[in-house]
Amino acid sequence: MARIYLSPSNQYANTYSYGNTTEMEQCNKIAIAAETALKRCGFTVKRAPKGQSMSTSINESNNFKADVHVCIHTNAGGGKGTDVFVYNNSDANLKYAKPVYDELVKLTGKGRGIKTYPELAEINQTNAKCVYCECEFHDNSERAKWIINNTTKLGEAIAKGLCKAFGVTYKTASSKKVLDSQGYKKGQTSDGVLAIKELLLLAKTLKIHNQGMDENGGFGDGTEKAVNGLLKKWGYDQNGIAGDNFIKKLTAEIRKKI
Repeated sequence: MARIYLSPSNQYANTYSYGNTTEMEQCNKIAIAAETALKRCGFTVKRAPKGQSMSTSINESNNFKADVHVCIHTNAGGGKGTDVFVYNNSDANLKYAKPVYDELVKLTGKGRGIKTYPELAEINQTNAKCVYCECEFHDNSERAKWIINNTTKLGEAIAKGLCKAFGVTYKTASSKKVLDSQGYKKGQTSDGVLAIKELLLLAKTLKIHNQGMDENGGFGDGTEKAVNGLLKKWGYDQNGIAGDNFIKKLTAEIRKKI
């Protein structure tokens, strides 16, 4: 499988107009999301650590023998949307740049074009084909907030584009299957429901969850919210069912706290 080097911005002084953060912080999050998605799809990936110098990243990419070197930045200077820079407009460069650009534009809603920028060191000093992404503008407070809320989607968009470039099927992150398909759920009243509610009340006291509970003896809205909150926390689908596996997992968490 192809080798991808991810080089997130190390520009710690480029502050966002929203969120008390920087280009370096947010681009590192985008790179982590891209790395996760690319590895899930079978690529061999190396990501520059946060804050690493550009010269070190260039050498590391060349030693890694990357097929594509992806720079991940956010933009400034007034504007909205996505730019992608390449060494030149040859088919060999556009093969990788265009699919990445297209996926980012689908997400940001505005494309500013694929532009040649051979003067940039990471474009002209890397052996790999370089795709230099300026994902969106961070000196626009509305767009800065959007970037902060969409770092995972931006990383996944980059990965989707590279999958298209290499003819690889993109694999989405799948949620865990439901913990229980049978068990107690909203509307039921029984000794079993009472036992589950006692466990949930103890779990709330131990700060394992923070949902309110129904005051009556039944499985009502409060109990369902508590069950679904825990299922979400554990990474499962929120089906509102508290069965044997749910009880075992909750009991194990309670024991850790006591």
